[in-house]
Amino acid sequence: MLGSAVSGVVLPLVVYEATGSAAQTGALFALRVVPYLLFGLIAGPIADRGNRRRLIIGGNLVEGSLVATIPLAHALGVLTIGHIYVVALLSATAFVFSDAAVFGAVPALVGPTRLPAANGLLSSLASGSEIAGPVIAGLLVASIGATNAVWIDATSFFFAAAVQLTIRSNYRDPTTSPSADTTPRMRETIGSAFRFIRGDRSIATLLLAGFGNSFAFGAVLGLLVPFAVEELNIPAGDSRIGFLYGALGVGSLIAGIVFARVFRPERIRFLTPVSLACSGVMAAALTTGPSWPAAVSLLAAFSWAITLTIMVGITYRQLAAPDHLRSSVNVIGRMVAWGGQPFGAATGALIASMASVNNAYRAAAVVMLLTSLLARIALRQTRSSV
Repeated sequence: MLGSAVSGVVLPLVVYEATGSAAQTGALFALRVVPYLLFGLIAGPIADRGNRRRLIIGGNLVEGSLVATIPLAHALGVLTIGHIYVVALLSATAFVFSDAAVFGAVPALVGPTRLPAANGLLSSLASGSEIAGPVIAGLLVASIGATNAVWIDATSFFFAAAVQLTIRSNYRDPTTSPSADTTPRMRETIGSAFRFIRGDRSIATLLLAGFGNSFAFGAVLGLLVPFAVEELNIPAGDSRIGFLYGALGVGSLIAGIVFARVFRPERIRFLTPVSLACSGVMAAALTTGPSWPAAVSLLAAFSWAITLTIMVGITYRQLAAPDHLRSSVNVIGRMVAWGGQPFGAATGALIASMASVNNAYRAAAVVMLLTSLLARIALRQTRSSV
């Protein structure tokens, strides 16, 4: 995660410096999400039916190998924007399968009563990387250049795989998982996961809310570099851009710390609408011409609310779904929720190219506020099934 946080800053900088295009920079962010829509339906059943540990480790090895080709091509003088886009697509495809395995791994390791605390802890650790990564990225960009900094990301994947090899578990719950003789076919698993989601109105509502949330989030995050350059008047190579990304990590860190204290299944009617509304207000405030320090604070609050919305949806799905469907149900949830990000990034890039980044952020704020209102109405009519 630390390495990915570095690349999350430097790769948009590489694209923006090479093209000067907000649209192409936003497209890079959108490409990272597309594989989930293409392969999510098969990744979930594979994780539910197979060895989740192998999927996680294998995904790290594949992603590390792919990312390493970017600085290598740069060193050879053959790096192109198309190369970066292809790596983004392929590495994101590998991530789909490892991520599906993680959805089932955590509940199998900690059990349902400790799941909110475990998710909060993992989110905090990830947020620590998101805080440190952009700061490191800013320093690396200023010293060795953006493309060379990608080596950090490539190395981190191999390190992660080596550490996870020490965990002797296949990340399954032996008391509820089907035996090898009774494992259903992939089509049956997919059908069962869809029927499960359709039968739980709370999950269905949270998925739709997640789509609106990720749509707006895609527009904001995909245009963060152009926002810093065009609206905050920060030079493209300035390390302060790294601090803007770091502010997102601070907000996520706070959300992870407080999550176990605030989450209860019966509170989703309140938590999701409020966090969505908070995100909308913060996105709108970014368009008022804030100073750089104020923008950092607003982005931290924005990320806190975004993370809370995401964690509520994931934890509720993990608690509600049985182990033999947990990866499938949560991957479908991720597909719907993350499915909004490429559309949001593309829509935001289009609005930015036709009008301005500020107008794209205003549109994102409207989407979040409307989603909050609709989620509040729908969740009032549901009952928790956990």
